[in-house]
Amino acid sequence: MATIYLFTLKYYLNILMKINEEKYREASKLLCHYLRKLAVEKKITQEHLAVKTGFSSTNVNRMLSGKHAPTLHNFLKLAEAIDTYFFVIDKNSEDDLVETMKNIWRRVDQEN
Repeated sequence: MATIYLFTLKYYLNILMKINEEKYREASKLLCHYLRKLAVEKKITQEHLAVKTGFSSTNVNRMLSGKHAPTLHNFLKLAEAIDTYFFVIDKNSEDDLVETMKNIWRRVDQEN
């Protein structure tokens, strides 16, 4: 009985880990697509970002297209190169900024 329970627990933990990995990948894609959108609006080329960050143009393209999830450090370097702030706010707080961000994320999600 314990063996079956252990197998079942491992099975469900693996499923949960895959779900969390998928959520991480999707969140990373959204953030990178948002940075790409801002760079385009500001007319900042990927070549310029490569120079400012020290990344290759190929890697900048991979990160901004969502094909490669950057580390937090690399994401922040990209955000800085695009002159963009990145911060954390409680999504349940009663703040106008939270509503603004929810609307922005909905639009970015719909565009992708």
